[in-house]
Amino acid sequence: MTLIRWTRMIISSNGVVDPRTMPVLAKWQDSYSIKVVLQELWSLMMAKENMKLPQPPEGQCYSN
Repeated sequence: MTLIRWTRMIISSNGVVDPRTMPVLAKWQDSYSIKVVLQELWSLMMAKENMKLPQPPEGQCYSN
């Protein structure tokens, strides 16, 4: 999953996350906690192909 995928597929232009793009959200179970979701997000961010990608500019916000 690359930065382009993060910014165009996972997070839309208005900042809404598409739950189908993250396995933990796509296969949601009521037993999941915020810890489970954050651990999955961390795992995706730490993938080798994402390690050297730049972060969004400081203070970047989405507006509806």
